[in-house]
Amino acid sequence: MKKLLIGLLAVLSMIFVVACGDKKATEEAKVVRFNLQSNPPQLDPQLNTDSTSGNVLGHVLEGLTTLGQDGNPIPGVAESWTTEGNVWTFKLRKDSKWHNGDSVVAGDFLAAWERALNPKVASEYSYIMYSIKGAEDYNQGKSTDFSTVGVKAPDDYTLVVELKEPVAYFASLVSFYTFAPQNQKFFEEHKDSYATSSETFMGNGPYKLVSWDFENKIVLEKVDTYWNKDSIKIDTIEMAMINDTSASLKAYQNDELDWSLLPAEEIAKHKASPEFVSWEDGSTWYFQFNTSKKIFSNKKIRKAISMAIDRQTLVDKVKNGGGSVAESFVPGIIPGKKGTFREDYPQSAYGVGFNPEGAKKLFAEGLAELGMKASDVGKITLLTQNNDVATKESQFYQEQLKVNLGLDIQLEPVTFQIRIQRTTAKDFDVVLSGWGPDYNDPMTFLDLWLSTSGQNNTNWASPEYDKIINAAKVEIDPAKRMDLLASAEKFLMDEMPIVPTFYRKRAALIKPHLKNVVDRSLSPDTDFRFGDIKK
Repeated sequence: MKKLLIGLLAVLSMIFVVACGDKKATEEAKVVRFNLQSNPPQLDPQLNTDSTSGNVLGHVLEGLTTLGQDGNPIPGVAESWTTEGNVWTFKLRKDSKWHNGDSVVAGDFLAAWERALNPKVASEYSYIMYSIKGAEDYNQGKSTDFSTVGVKAPDDYTLVVELKEPVAYFASLVSFYTFAPQNQKFFEEHKDSYATSSETFMGNGPYKLVSWDFENKIVLEKVDTYWNKDSIKIDTIEMAMINDTSASLKAYQNDELDWSLLPAEEIAKHKASPEFVSWEDGSTWYFQFNTSKKIFSNKKIRKAISMAIDRQTLVDKVKNGGGSVAESFVPGIIPGKKGTFREDYPQSAYGVGFNPEGAKKLFAEGLAELGMKASDVGKITLLTQNNDVATKESQFYQEQLKVNLGLDIQLEPVTFQIRIQRTTAKDFDVVLSGWGPDYNDPMTFLDLWLSTSGQNNTNWASPEYDKIINAAKVEIDPAKRMDLLASAEKFLMDEMPIVPTFYRKRAALIKPHLKNVVDRSLSPDTDFRFGDIKK
């Protein structure tokens, strides 16, 4: 799934309240049936990288802060915080409990953050902590003493964090699950199997993970020891794993689900329904090239593939309006210098949009530079997910690249878990990926491609790109900072280790009795913590 970016995060969030029902609260247990779509790879907050797991973790874990209904940070385990220069002091509440009854203390955050930064753990999200003084050096093995990292616990209920540079969105950042606490005693008891089952996971959030039936269903139940339990109205969340949107819609129509995404071809049919909701979720969908492969080591080849794809037809015919054209990586709703980032820095300037003749010319030039002929290219495998949405998109790309460049693209559909594993292992030619923001700033998209980023699976690295991003991280002037980020994106689109294709819009149906469900781009992207059932 800030003090600070107040008001800006609200752009990323929409609260969908469906028509009113009976105002009398039912005495029956309030159960929500939600389609998670796929099985979470695992629920280790320091190792997780995907939104599916994030939807679960956002309900069962709580960090120093959490996200309110409008997407802005509100108190979580920390009941308050203050800033003085680059030093943030969080005061922890004394009634925050783990699900076994233990108190959540500052040491639980120290243990979790040290683990996330430990190079032996190899957390892909460790880089998100690099704004903390000494964190990058510790993560890269330049320092082996965690006491050099700017995180201290003067007592059980105080956590002091010293940053190496100003981070306006830090209060929002620490709501992200990489910063979640860890019950050290429980972790040590289950180290080898931690967070791989309901028995080996323990949270501190409003809901407890009570069962995890792999590839079938996850069940969460409200926790009576949660410090703010009176605000939680829904008793049970049942998360199904139906990876076909048509099957999910059928389950919804059969009253087996209370919330379901809509297949693209069904959007027009249901648009007028009072149960219909839609939102721009702030995610970008794209190809990642494995640039260690000879054919993708040449940027002209990579750019030619971008120019061979008719994104408008993709959005209109395949997505049925469930997206907008992406010729850059940062989506339109992310704030920029004066307006949105895309308003301030138009993506049309990058020149990577649909141009089949230009694509053919550039492709030929790239082949010549590699000393290759078209006949030398052979089959290219596109790694994708085995659901109906990804299949339709992948078939479109397959056809486009065949018609416009003569490429033989072979589709390899795999489960969500395997796709994540193989992407991380860089075991692919090309992989279809998506990325949503961890916080409301262009940096959450652009620092992915640093040479030190655990999310950069392309084998592409550029000292020049690193220099621009690192300069933006320490730039105090907001306008100059945005200009640097725009410069970084321009550099990225010139090098093209990735090919953005569309910014996703989502559509769903919600039962009339389900109130105050929050759909947004930040985890959990479907949030039931503020919800209620009134039949």
